[in-house]
Amino acid sequence: MYRLADSPRIKNIERSFEDSIATILYNWHWKANLKHSEIGERLDIPRPTISRWFRKLGVPSQDSHKITNNNLLNVGPRCGPRAQPRVKKVRPVLVNQDFFKKWTPEMAYVLGYFAADGCMSVNSRGAHFIEFTSTDKEQIERIREKMQSSHVIGRFVSKNPRWKTGYRLQIGSKEMFNDLLRLGLTPRKSLTLDLPEVPEQYFSHFVRGYFDGDGSVAFMRYFRNDRKKLVYAFRTRFISGSKIFLEKLLQKLRFFVGTKGGSLIKKQDGSFELSFSMNDSCKIFFYLYNECIAGNLFLTRKYNRFQEALKILRGGVAQLVRAQDCRS
Repeated sequence: MYRLADSPRIKNIERSFEDSIATILYNWHWKANLKHSEIGERLDIPRPTISRWFRKLGVPSQDSHKITNNNLLNVGPRCGPRAQPRVKKVRPVLVNQDFFKKWTPEMAYVLGYFAADGCMSVNSRGAHFIEFTSTDKEQIERIREKMQSSHVIGRFVSKNPRWKTGYRLQIGSKEMFNDLLRLGLTPRKSLTLDLPEVPEQYFSHFVRGYFDGDGSVAFMRYFRNDRKKLVYAFRTRFISGSKIFLEKLLQKLRFFVGTKGGSLIKKQDGSFELSFSMNDSCKIFFYLYNECIAGNLFLTRKYNRFQEALKILRGGVAQLVRAQDCRS
């Protein structure tokens, strides 16, 4: 049995094209972008035989789809040089993709807000997205600024006339998506949210971010039934679909802030509410806003609501704890 190189048919091909069979196959396949079947047609040899020669001679084969795509670029009369495969453009980075990798006051605040009013999703094509929503455009703009994002803020109007106009910041980034997974956030997190492991020095920023997303402060003045005594009610509330999140938040606030009370109840809509009365609300205020003013890391509307309540409490209601006493 003779070697492939000794085949009379191959010797005739080499003699006709004045080159070795391996070189001929390589040049036609890689430089002329001919498929095995097209080489077979040119040499009047079956395609399986050509493929066997490639294997026996150790000539590499390229993917047939690549050949087809390259050839499609050169259909029709050519007036200039051969077209080259289009180079995939590198898309500009529109956000600081390392934002959630390192703890900072800004990162902790945004993470807290995302835990309250953010969502994660993967579309049908496998693209990963994180999204922030709010009826406060100021808040969405602040989040975008802190994340160094240049994404467009979307606007959506509800069909219900009683609902406010909403704003949305959507960022496509698999890297940031995975960073949030690492920190304990998940898609469809509303019922399963757990309290992330936040370093102590950043915990107040995280809680303030969550409060700006799913918290509220209420201050009321009213007379008792005998209408002889004016009573003040001052409450701070945190809302979540996850009971375990609020249970752990309550424990952390008792440890870091020194709150004494805290009532956790289930609401009619199935969500949970963690509320604090007057003295604890004062302590929570000073804990949340003690270090945030310089960095503008707070929602103005809720901060002002706290301030309005504290101004009245400072006015000398004797039976109540004074605002400055809440620091102790």
